Amino acid sequence: MSLIGQIASPTPTLDSATLIFDAIEYLISNDCDHAFVQHEGETAGILSAGQLLENYSSKDLSNTSIREYMEPLLTIKQDEPQARAAKIMSEHEVGCIAVTNQNGALVGVACLKKLNGSLSEY
Repeated sequence: MSLIGQIASPTPTLDSATLIFDAIEYLISNDCDHAFVQHEGETAGILSAGQLLENYSSKDLSNTSIREYMEPLLTIKQDEPQARAAKIMSEHEVGCIAVTNQNGALVGVACLKKLNGSLSEY
């Protein structure tokens, strides 16, 4: 059984007030696909570079913060099966899930596109 923690990628954290342009620039320059979003010291969501780029290219979002484009923060423990993570993401129609250690601390993110092989397991 493949565990979700085996494919989790380290993920930076950005403040919810960060402007979309600044977030895109940060993610591209740091070669990241996703970032956790913190609001008032708590992790409140996650955002995708692809989603930000898509929205930024179709609208004038120069003064818009990332808070408006973050997805809900769904979590799964790193020792859970990859197939369970894929099922949760499909049920909630999100492209990624936050991976935590046994103490609940965030250790990274896993994306649905990396789980294609696991989708047939559930």
